[in-house]
Amino acid sequence: MAKKKKERPYGTTSAGERLVYALGDLGSNFVWTFVSSFLTLYYTDSVLLSAGLIGTIMLICRIFDGVSDIGAGLLIEKTHSKKGKARPWFGATIIPLVLIQLLVYNVPSSLGNGAKLAWVVITYFLLTVVVYTLNNVSYHAMLPRISLTGEDRNKVSSLRGIFSFIAGLLLAILTPRLLASGGGEKVQSAWTKVVVIYCVLAFIFEGICFLGTREKIASDEETDENKKEDSHDLKKGVQELLRTKYFYITVLVFIFCFIINGIFLSAAVYFTRDVFGNADMYSLIAIVSILSAVVVMAFAPKLFAKMGKRRVLLIAAVIGIVGGLLGYVGAKQYNAGLVFLSTALHGISLAPYVAGIFTFASDIIDYLETRTGERYEGLVTSVSSIGSKIGVGLGSAILGWGLAAGQYNGALAEQAASAKNAETFLLFMVPTIASAVCFLCMWFWDIDQYIRKS
Repeated sequence: MAKKKKERPYGTTSAGERLVYALGDLGSNFVWTFVSSFLTLYYTDSVLLSAGLIGTIMLICRIFDGVSDIGAGLLIEKTHSKKGKARPWFGATIIPLVLIQLLVYNVPSSLGNGAKLAWVVITYFLLTVVVYTLNNVSYHAMLPRISLTGEDRNKVSSLRGIFSFIAGLLLAILTPRLLASGGGEKVQSAWTKVVVIYCVLAFIFEGICFLGTREKIASDEETDENKKEDSHDLKKGVQELLRTKYFYITVLVFIFCFIINGIFLSAAVYFTRDVFGNADMYSLIAIVSILSAVVVMAFAPKLFAKMGKRRVLLIAAVIGIVGGLLGYVGAKQYNAGLVFLSTALHGISLAPYVAGIFTFASDIIDYLETRTGERYEGLVTSVSSIGSKIGVGLGSAILGWGLAAGQYNGALAEQAASAKNAETFLLFMVPTIASAVCFLCMWFWDIDQYIRKS
């Protein structure tokens, strides 16, 4: 007699659904990780703009980004369609996202410096503040609507995180080689070739995610009266969100986690080339970091279930602090072994955060539901996006300001000692400080007990 197939609990995802959803993050990282890791290099070494000026522009855009994240969340909350609340917006932004990235990495060389600067500001603003914001907020707002239990969300988020790291690994390996084959990072045509390839990949993977996902919480059954109530209750949702400490903790953890993630890969591009004199070392550092992270990421759901998310993230922050200090010592002694050990610890430390922090919004959604009886997926998810955008922006700004303070000059073949010292500090000590802040934040994260009591 044939064995009866075990039914999947309601509100959980199949392996196929988790895979399709994760492909969306793989696709988006061919935009976002490429921007956060390599855009400063493009601007300083190909467009030949000041590192400090670029850092300032990126930070200013992040201030506007915080406002646009909230706007995107409110827009999703007010959406009621047969395809869901978040999914329609995710699909609508895929094509604009890749088209604008093409413009970002193709600053016309024929323009004067003022016109180049205007091109940079306008295209970067459109990419990060407008299109990517709506794309990213809607993507993460789908998570609590396709996965309705905390345990299942951890599985979905962990696989998503693995694919995010895979994207970072591919970018770290492919980008230097593709640039070199096109003439190097100072040649515009080399950047054009790279960005076209990544835009095609982003379009394919985000398209698969859009076509393959379905929201399990139906919006098409809502009545006009419900929609009016949603609009009224939204004010209450904002008030309740701002009253809870978990909102502020989440924003801070996202900010400092993304400072770590963004500045590590972007600073490593400069550090390996200028301090160790070996540009190929960048790919090795990225491989060690990302493979370490992927291994830990695979076990993250079990670690969270056994030890609790808070405890795991506290331990991860300590590992990050130790790793950063070891790397700084290793760099000062030109000890490649210590640098690679630090790199491995960086990946081990970052992995639980990438797996866990994107479930913070879902935890807050559940928490607020116990207080208000309403679910605010779009509104609360914008919190995650605000934190990640500010984090990446601050990371880019700190990188630009740090290089400028070290008197980095993109036109030089050999950088001054002050620039090399700045690159070393940016790569190892900035993540160390950020890990310490994450530790302090997680010390006060006790939301699980309130969700369980409900």
